[in-house]
Amino acid sequence: MDGRTAKRATTIRDVAERARVSISTVSHAFSGSRPISQATRDRIFRAAAELGYDPNPSARSLRTGRSGIIGLILRPRFALVGTPDRAETFNRLVGSVATEMLRRKVGLIHVPDLHDPSVASVPMDGCIVAHPYGADEVLTELLRRGVPAVTIEEDPERPEFTWAVRLDYATAVSALLDHLRDQGAGDIALLTGTEDNAWNRRTRETYLAWCERHGRTARTEPLSEGLSAEGAAAVIRPLLAGPERPAAVVVATSDFAAITAEVAAAQGLRVPDDLMIAALTDSEHSRLSDPPITAMDLNHEGLAEQAVELMLTRLAGAATPTEAVVVTPALRLRPSTQRTTGPDEHR
Repeated sequence: MDGRTAKRATTIRDVAERARVSISTVSHAFSGSRPISQATRDRIFRAAAELGYDPNPSARSLRTGRSGIIGLILRPRFALVGTPDRAETFNRLVGSVATEMLRRKVGLIHVPDLHDPSVASVPMDGCIVAHPYGADEVLTELLRRGVPAVTIEEDPERPEFTWAVRLDYATAVSALLDHLRDQGAGDIALLTGTEDNAWNRRTRETYLAWCERHGRTARTEPLSEGLSAEGAAAVIRPLLAGPERPAAVVVATSDFAAITAEVAAAQGLRVPDDLMIAALTDSEHSRLSDPPITAMDLNHEGLAEQAVELMLTRLAGAATPTEAVVVTPALRLRPSTQRTTGPDEHR
């Protein structure tokens, strides 16, 4: 050392403080991803020039040692199992994250296995973990390595980890159950997935709480996301047979919801007059079923936008947020839950 103190690299946070705006506003001004008033834009650019801040990721990486690349890890083990159409939900998510990264002029790398030695040599400034499990081991490893992480959906065992974007399942699932009740469904069964993530945990918790509030008997049946079509049908058939069948069935995945409709038709049940069907994901399976199936759209475009924004904000040095960012799923009401005739009196 020659006794001189190394000058700290100027960050986007410094520019935000100088321009008296938020870090996200600075990010939007440089990326052009959202409209910013000309006066604010001029103030930001002037502050950046005064501080010597270069918004170009490649040039900035030479000074800061950063790569300008963000990692993405998709956690659900069954996300890519089966035919491509079955993976539509996750294709939407990955594509949306990639699009947001391109808009922000940041690189994206898919990380299939964090423990693969080749991954250790890939420079990434931070990593987005999508749909983590409870006490997720990948998130644990990233935190151990000191890699800045953001999750799409919360780790349900880490409520204190607020660098997360989560879905408001309570509102969407309660609205779905209210709709089924208003359509005359007295007995509503939930075919819940078995993956230990927020999607399964929170939807199941909301269903059980709703049943308790309304004095309904809860009926849940595990339906593993890893089942084949025939395996799923084998679980569904006995549920729909006999006098104790429910008036409505909420199925975790849209492909199994479509199979539920096929099983119902084979047993001579009319959808929705004899049986209402809804899904907790939306895809081609729910949209093209006969009749089209009511579904909860997980709003992956919104999740991706907020997650990328949160990651860039974290890398810019922002303080830890007090709570996770919340995105609301969209409920798509379709003919499978809209009765044209009155329900049976015993339902």
